[in-house]
Amino acid sequence: MARYEFPTTAELLEMGAPKENAVTIYVPATAAEYDVARTAVKSSMDQAIRTLRERGADHAIQESFHAITEWILEDPCWDVLSRSLAIFATADGAEIFVLPNNLEHQLQVGKYWDLGQIVRSVANPQRAYAVTLSANEWHIWSASGTDEAHELKVDEGDFHDARAHGDERTQTLESYAKRVAAKVESVLIHADPTSERPLFLFATDPLEGMFREAFSGRREVVLVPGSPDDLRPDQVDQAIREGLTTINARRATETVDTIADGISKGLVATDLADIARAAVAGAVDTLVYDFTVDTLGRLDGTNGDLTFSDEGYDLMSRIAMVVLQNGGKVVPVRAAEVDSEIWNDVAVARLRYPLAR
Repeated sequence: MARYEFPTTAELLEMGAPKENAVTIYVPATAAEYDVARTAVKSSMDQAIRTLRERGADHAIQESFHAITEWILEDPCWDVLSRSLAIFATADGAEIFVLPNNLEHQLQVGKYWDLGQIVRSVANPQRAYAVTLSANEWHIWSASGTDEAHELKVDEGDFHDARAHGDERTQTLESYAKRVAAKVESVLIHADPTSERPLFLFATDPLEGMFREAFSGRREVVLVPGSPDDLRPDQVDQAIREGLTTINARRATETVDTIADGISKGLVATDLADIARAAVAGAVDTLVYDFTVDTLGRLDGTNGDLTFSDEGYDLMSRIAMVVLQNGGKVVPVRAAEVDSEIWNDVAVARLRYPLAR
């Protein structure tokens, strides 16, 4: 059965271990493009089988993958798709993850699964709230890395008295916006007391400005242009995902700039060999790295030494796994998303303590 939650850190570490005949597939998969997604998965698995055959896989292995292909295509997940599928297969079976993230179509066949895109999905915050606000109605929405945007049920009490339906004798728009803002704050501060998650606001003037004025400045508010009425959940979700991409890129730059403050104290590593050594020693607090870089080789788990080889695995993903295992934070990015003086388009790490030379 497919899974609708991300793998845990422990599972990611296990998934990062060497595998015989490891096949990785990422593919966009929405209900609206059901047939396209199924064709892409079938085509990718067929290509993987051809690649394995060319590399000497025997008939039994090929038949196993044919059977796994049928199993994947018959999984109940095809009736409840989200936005993407991540598939990790060997001749012994497969794991399917149904995710709301926008993943890029990718196929890899080798000795290791390519965890780059799923680690980015796990590590990058995909949690946010939204408010759709018009003079006729308002709703609060929540989205996360494992759930598409869905409406939160709000205990409104006598709140209907505050809604503006064109009857100026009941409430002015300004009073209405203030009441909505207060109610939204009371809901969100309970669910997210640190105010880390942004709030996407679907509203037009004058309600947009009135809501912003009444709403606390503790939480980032992102305006989404367009009419807030009659929006489908998938439209709300799409706007949130697109906005989070921009927000996460900005936050990644801010993280790298903050890391740079530790240069004078010896708490910054930018050389991959130093980062690897620090990761194995448990010295990496935060790692920002380009998850699209294919640097192949092997990492010595005892001293952090790197050996570069085309026969190896994705070193950046493996180093990231070690950082997570030792309680650190990883921030996978695309190189162009970070704009900082110390960013080298590969990796930057903040250390818990200086490395011994």
